[in-house]
Amino acid sequence: MATDEIFEKALKFVLEREGGFVNDPDDKGGATNKGVTQNTYNQYLRSKGRATKDVRYINDAELKDIYYSRYWLQAGCDKMSDNRFAIVCFDTAVNMGVSRVREFLYACQWNDLDAYFLARIRKYNEFARVESQRKFLHGWLNRTYALYDFVFKN
Repeated sequence: MATDEIFEKALKFVLEREGGFVNDPDDKGGATNKGVTQNTYNQYLRSKGRATKDVRYINDAELKDIYYSRYWLQAGCDKMSDNRFAIVCFDTAVNMGVSRVREFLYACQWNDLDAYFLARIRKYNEFARVESQRKFLHGWLNRTYALYDFVFKN
């Protein structure tokens, strides 16, 4: 499968799990729309020479460009020979940040997808040790289990 097709498949998975606009005071990402934080959107708009605006008004073209350039490419998903790893790493980059992808790839020695998932689950449990983050654990784990099913059953 071509990398563009894999990206589209991964993006579809992500967008099915990322809701609309949310500004939960306990979410460390702050105001977010379709998985893109206000800070990321501001950086993106400035990089294009445009004025910042509320993330509520992000359009589909901007969203796709941000996901492709700031998550897919920065996580190295376009260079991965295993489509499953590309999809999993992209979702991780969106949900947890690009630096976590590298951390989990190291933990799984770049070749054991089960170990990658285990590292991700452990990190979520670590996050949930902070009381304000505990309420997110169930959703994080459900997303991870759905991702596991997605890459192994599709």
